[in-house]
Amino acid sequence: MIELRHLTKEYPSRAGTLTALSDVSLTIEDGAVYGVIGLSGAGKSTLVRCINLLERPTSGQVFIDGEDLTAAKKKRLLKVRQSIGMIFQSFNLLEQRTVEQNVRFPLELVHAPKQEAAARAAELLSLVGIADKAKAYPAQLSGGQKQRVAIARALALRPKYLLCDEATSALDPNTTDAILELLKQINRDLGVTIIVITHEMKVVERVCTDVAVLSESKIAEAGKVEKVFSDPQSEIARELIIPELIRTVKFSGGSKLRLIFDGSTSDMPIISALALELHEAVNILYADTKNIDGKAFGHMVITLPEDPARADAVVRYLAARHISYKEEI
Repeated sequence: MIELRHLTKEYPSRAGTLTALSDVSLTIEDGAVYGVIGLSGAGKSTLVRCINLLERPTSGQVFIDGEDLTAAKKKRLLKVRQSIGMIFQSFNLLEQRTVEQNVRFPLELVHAPKQEAAARAAELLSLVGIADKAKAYPAQLSGGQKQRVAIARALALRPKYLLCDEATSALDPNTTDAILELLKQINRDLGVTIIVITHEMKVVERVCTDVAVLSESKIAEAGKVEKVFSDPQSEIARELIIPELIRTVKFSGGSKLRLIFDGSTSDMPIISALALELHEAVNILYADTKNIDGKAFGHMVITLPEDPARADAVVRYLAARHISYKEEI
């Protein structure tokens, strides 16, 4: 388990002290895929670098499995860091080394036997799906392939935790989907706890079990993804989750309902079923839903009938089918 307790990180600057993190406390349970989301400059990358003390916090504590890393001696800190892998947006591969040599590099640093290092590299390249690229150099790879190499390298020392700092931001949508699927597989099959730093809500929707929303260096909101996704409490969470069209545009007619598909309901044709059974011609104002692993995720905004009795019938119909919804003003 990772615990951040009252973490603050400040940097001196010509204009005065810059606060990157302010009194941040988080608990990340083992086995989770924990998302940290926020706009640029919110402090996300600083937070993830404080977890393994690549950035030492100005104040506060970082606990890994009950051990306070901020109080650890250098030798002990280096040892604990072996249990924390990390991948970056820019891949950070060694250009003069082959793919296989990049993956073997962490093993060389801990003086693993050559035969053992070679076997581990081959195992990991097979796991991430690029065993055929072992002798290639980074310049010969696509962005997605480079990130797979980076993931394999991060797993070389069999870490318990994997930190992902905007790991998909430089990738196209299809490649992003493939990398996110790979991260889910690693979490599921290897039991690695993953911390995902991102500015994209779709990444959180796709892979995360829990999420913290950072705003202006502080935690604005945190909880299970389905809870934050369906009922965001903070203004920044609403901005990230609920499209601007829903939040700002005024529509005529009855009240607006935002239907929330958070994966807990099947991909049922709810609107057509509603129209057939209740004989209500529901007006869809906005829809952004997707099918992920056979489950529906996203939002749909509808207008209710102006007649209160008919509107109540629609609401009761949705509730009976366990469709989450929020009234939008």
